[in-house]
Amino acid sequence: MASYLTLEDERNFGPELLDVATRAARHALAPELQRLHNETQALQEQLGEQAHKNLEQALDRLVPNWRAINADERFHQWLGGIHEPSGRLRQELLNNAAASNDARRLSMFFREFLAAANQATATRASQRNPRRTRARTTASGERIYDRSEITRMWERRRQGRINDADWARWEAELCRASAEGRIAGGLDQDGIPVSR
Repeated sequence: MASYLTLEDERNFGPELLDVATRAARHALAPELQRLHNETQALQEQLGEQAHKNLEQALDRLVPNWRAINADERFHQWLGGIHEPSGRLRQELLNNAAASNDARRLSMFFREFLAAANQATATRASQRNPRRTRARTTASGERIYDRSEITRMWERRRQGRINDADWARWEAELCRASAEGRIAGGLDQDGIPVSR
């Protein structure tokens, strides 16, 4: 910290007088410094709260059912596993994304969990019903997706076989299907597994 007092000041006024003057200045400025500290702290808290709200709103747009997924114990167990590309715990990477208020990265964890859960369900279903190949629909004719189909689409996207526009349409349909409970083995908006 810079000193505003020089050796010449100390020789001219003496250390005792300078000490008294320093303490008097601190005493006079203390209330104002405390007020500024309190205001700064309150502003930081407001900014943090707003950033958190913005993050949640962005997640609501990217993964409408993220809260239900986050309430699912299986999701937290999955987060305890290793993220293969990085070799780090998924939970650690998710925490970093949350601390950075990065909704896009956070949304990827929810989607990857759903894809993994969908694939596991599809694998179990295909082992029980290996001959079933035609697409299922609801009573109103809406398509019911299974996890293996979602996994295949994601794999095609990673391979560059699905362009951005088609992928955006697929994601929108998938989010709508998820919200309507039209994913076999998926979770409804309350995080309850859908039985189809």
